[in-house]
Amino acid sequence: MLVKHTLEPSEKTELKVSYQTEGRPGLFEKKVTLTTNIPGQEKIEIFMIRGDVKEAPSAKISVTPRRVVLDEAERSTGKKQAFSIVNNGSLPLVITRILSRDGSSVFFEGADKGNITIGPDQTETIEIQLDPDTGTEPSQKYILIECNARNAGASGYFLIVQYGKR
Repeated sequence: MLVKHTLEPSEKTELKVSYQTEGRPGLFEKKVTLTTNIPGQEKIEIFMIRGDVKEAPSAKISVTPRRVVLDEAERSTGKKQAFSIVNNGSLPLVITRILSRDGSSVFFEGADKGNITIGPDQTETIEIQLDPDTGTEPSQKYILIECNARNAGASGYFLIVQYGKR
């Protein structure tokens, strides 16, 4: 950011440059270019910054399987399904709730049972009873895992339950 945007001949100003690194881990290269009204020098590269932004410590979740297919008898009765939850991060993963996206089914409630905490590079297996579906056409429902994982997003980390084969 320039303190002053238009300069008279021989006039000086201060230039402040910053690079916001939050949420942008990895290698980067940024060029600072000055735009002028000098014929033949309309754009002047002032300098370049190169660096490697280290990822902030956080919990990271991955779940296997991410998609479960219920067909035939399982579709109409539901199914008890085991999920392997891995914390690939460097801080503890805290799971507060597991529920259907529409909120009609709560599979785990940390407020009642205590949160599930998984340490860095640790795995926990949980079992939940998947809801049946009475439809005949292929459909899918989503299960949300509410947690503190950086990669979970604001609404939670989602799993897919597919009813019928597509």
